[in-house]
Amino acid sequence: MPDFPAWLTPTKASPPRQQVSVLHREELLRQLELHLKLKLTVLAAPAGYGKSTLLTAWQEYRKARGDSTIVWLTLDRDDDDPALIALYLLYAAEQAGLSLGHSAIPVNGWSAEMPPKTLTGVFLASVTAHEKKVILILDNANSLTEEVIEQVLTPLFRYAPHNMHVALATRSAETMSLSSLRAQGELYEMNADALKFTPFEQASLLKADLNKALMKEVGQHTQGWPVAVQLIKSAITDHREPAKVLAMFSGTNRDIRDYIDEHIIGRLPSHHREFLLDASVLPEFDCITADAIRGASGSAQLLQELGHLTPLVRPMEDREGWYRLHPMFREALHRLLSARAPKRLAEINHAAARHFMHDGHIIRAIRHALDANAPETAADILEQAGGILLWNREGMSRIRKAHELLPDAIVAKRPRIGLLRALIFLKDGHLNDARHIYSRILRQKEKGEFAPTPLLDYDLAVIAATLAVYEGTPLSEAVSTNLVDALNRFEQEDKQQVGFVYTILCVFNLQKGFYDEARRVAELAISHFQEQSSVFGETYIHVHLGVIATAQGKYDQAHDCYTKVQDSQRRHFIDDKDLRLVLNILLAEWHYEKDELATAERLLGNINRRLETGEAWYEIYATGYTLSTAITYRTRGLAACLALGDEACTYIRREGLKRLNRLVMANQVAYLCQEGKTARARKLAQAHNLSFTGYRENTNVPHSVREVYAVVRALAVLCLAEGRTGEVVEQLEYFIAAATERGEGRAVNKYELLTAAAIFQTGDLEAAFEKLEPVIAFVRKQGLLRFVLDEMPFITPILEAYAVSDKKKEQDHVSYLLNHLHESRDGGTAPKLSKREQEVLGQLSEGHADKVIARQLDVSENTVRFHLKNIYSKLGVGNRLMAVNEASKRGLL
Repeated sequence: MPDFPAWLTPTKASPPRQQVSVLHREELLRQLELHLKLKLTVLAAPAGYGKSTLLTAWQEYRKARGDSTIVWLTLDRDDDDPALIALYLLYAAEQAGLSLGHSAIPVNGWSAEMPPKTLTGVFLASVTAHEKKVILILDNANSLTEEVIEQVLTPLFRYAPHNMHVALATRSAETMSLSSLRAQGELYEMNADALKFTPFEQASLLKADLNKALMKEVGQHTQGWPVAVQLIKSAITDHREPAKVLAMFSGTNRDIRDYIDEHIIGRLPSHHREFLLDASVLPEFDCITADAIRGASGSAQLLQELGHLTPLVRPMEDREGWYRLHPMFREALHRLLSARAPKRLAEINHAAARHFMHDGHIIRAIRHALDANAPETAADILEQAGGILLWNREGMSRIRKAHELLPDAIVAKRPRIGLLRALIFLKDGHLNDARHIYSRILRQKEKGEFAPTPLLDYDLAVIAATLAVYEGTPLSEAVSTNLVDALNRFEQEDKQQVGFVYTILCVFNLQKGFYDEARRVAELAISHFQEQSSVFGETYIHVHLGVIATAQGKYDQAHDCYTKVQDSQRRHFIDDKDLRLVLNILLAEWHYEKDELATAERLLGNINRRLETGEAWYEIYATGYTLSTAITYRTRGLAACLALGDEACTYIRREGLKRLNRLVMANQVAYLCQEGKTARARKLAQAHNLSFTGYRENTNVPHSVREVYAVVRALAVLCLAEGRTGEVVEQLEYFIAAATERGEGRAVNKYELLTAAAIFQTGDLEAAFEKLEPVIAFVRKQGLLRFVLDEMPFITPILEAYAVSDKKKEQDHVSYLLNHLHESRDGGTAPKLSKREQEVLGQLSEGHADKVIARQLDVSENTVRFHLKNIYSKLGVGNRLMAVNEASKRGLL
């Protein structure tokens, strides 16, 4: 008579056979060996983490060594009888070669009718009597009931002889009482994090098929889940284009989806399964969110019960109480939900859209509305969130994302959504497209195709104002009224919008030359932005304050503003290319005026292209195009300069920026005059209707002060080149008065400089010098050079005459400027020392103090210090000794 019933399954007492080549996991085997002296090793992880595969490999390793006996028992969900499990233990022991003792065998053989305690006792006795180490491997122990654990496993752990080690693979060890073993140091636990493939292991398995970039993609998508990596390996083996296979391999892949359905989802209770399927619509969630989308409570309890599925349902490390599904697991669940319960999927997405809208997560709400096939709801969400108001609250990133999601049909019939598209076009430099959308919606409103609302009026005003800022045109009365009305309303409703409206008003006052009002409004904007903790808004106000300071001729003050912007950009907006573009242009202008052409050129880069693809407005366009042509003229000559200007005009004309076109043409007129091409310059000015009378204050066409500055300067230079000195003096007298009234110090001094040159041509040296001296004092105090050097052909005669006159007030600085004038005729970006700076450097190398140098060169100590500051700047040093050393290296001494 056999010792065991014939119906016992022999394969349960042997390891599973591997049908595919598996990875040899040397480090994990080493850990198993290292802890063999303990009573128990528990491998606890969800399906697919290679628990059985690892234990099989270990069994083979131990078998090959021959110093231990392996007892293997695979359990399944039907093994819920303690006596049956105990019987299988004895059966597996005998199959492994353990002697059960013939005197102990019942007359009728071993039977499941016997008490579990008896069967377990016989098993332990046989292990104790065995001459080798016995390793009992219990695979798939997650299906055991509490009764089996209490009557079979607990006695095994408690009474295990010294020569026995139990290795147990389970999806969850929560039902087992292991606290005593932990306290005794007799337990080694290997969880999913330990079992997942390391990047090195993935590379070992896949390196023959995938490059480094694809390997990284596998790691991100699988997160080391062994079964997923193994399935990818199988899919790409011998395939000619593994990248294409990988691109399609996700949780929607049939193999991985079927595996998840069969081995994970299919084995869960229905309420756990339904929870996970519902949660699959969310990339991340907390209990509140899960309850909201499910329309039921209890998510916290369900998540606790699903703890055995970590890391497929993993708590997020950086957000307490939040969870994230493994990406492939989530994709598979989502596909299963879509296939089996499409109505439920739509309900969940609708609930998620409502929940995220309520919490202010606009993009997520829109995504869920679209996933529910409800584009109108998605549009409602965006409008209810504020539409264009979002720009002022948060910047453009969410607007861009939201707009990309919405279908064109929705954008076309929703005016506020359409205006969002116009805003995006503006920010991307496509002004004509934005202008077309704005005009269409304005016409539709006027025709009564949709009812006007305060929010729509505000959105229209914002687009109109932004277009005007970009174009350099004045605000219409209607737009101004809408902005003021919005300002009054937002004071009560939305203080973030107040700062934005103040910013618009600041820019318009700046462009019109109302600098005091612009500063006043800017300070109000800063106050509001600080109250709202809006670093972004405050940063841009400092940009505008810097532009104001430059126009007023306060260059050091402007640099202080730009430094604040630079600090903010580096701390908070390091990836904001538009802010970086604006800052680079303004800093380049500052360095250009100091004659630091190499630095200015480096900051600008390919500025014409950058201006076409980045966010800018009239002042920034004007500054960028003026600088790019100026530097090109100094470094590459007239032809290259004019070609660059024509290139800029292609974009300017395409986008309808007429005022910018006039400014660029005015600059070209000035360059032609400097090269003596007066007739061509006059023809160009006439072709573009550039005239003094067109810019007098009594004209009905308002102009940006930047445009006025460029055109008046160019026309003055043209008249000087033509010898029409009387007209220059007469016209500039008017513009000097107008600029003085506005407090526009830069324009006043430029016009005074050109007036001095014109008066000098008439032969009235005394009057010319009287005009010149305040300008020289201005450039000396501000440390400017290009301000004078750019007028070289027309200003050189008066400077040379002043230098040899009996005027002493600014004679030394005029000599300094003349040195630079002569040295800059051939252009170039390499820094050079003027004759006077070389004399000061020579004295410095001999170790003389400022007082001695002043006496030797017959200048004041202040003048010496001025030259020292310029020497330090050009050599890139910070003190006298460093200056001498650097000059020696460069061969300047």
